[in-house]
Amino acid sequence: MIREATKDDINPIINLWQEMMDFHIQRSALYEMKPDARNIYAGYIKDILKSPDYVVLVYEIEDKVVGYLTATESDDPPVYKKSTGIISELSVTEAHRNKGIGEELLREIEKIFQIYGIKRIECMVSDFNEVSKSFWHKNGYDPYNLVCVKLLR
Repeated sequence: MIREATKDDINPIINLWQEMMDFHIQRSALYEMKPDARNIYAGYIKDILKSPDYVVLVYEIEDKVVGYLTATESDDPPVYKKSTGIISELSVTEAHRNKGIGEELLREIEKIFQIYGIKRIECMVSDFNEVSKSFWHKNGYDPYNLVCVKLLR
């Protein structure tokens, strides 16, 4: 079942986030983390749970959080005709992937964004993450921007 996250979900969300970050760290040195990243992320989650500008959803099976999604409205300059919804994070634990959980979380935030009058939704996907790229494309999300990186020495 999908529901809005509460402060009781902070530790399960942190664990899912850590699993997602470990996946990325194994594949790219660009995801170098601070030693206290978990604590920093915990503070971040606490803050956005209190913020009226964010939506944090969790997917629960038998009282266990197995997926989560964070989203907000873009703070782009007000020159654009329409607001943009930003999906910051969407993660499902590996043991529960390919069961429709990500799609259900996605459909729920799409409904919420529609209620807010948001017709455009964006997310960022690591270029090396073929699993995620496939997921987003399958759900109707197409690339339109390219983020480039250069590490200065």
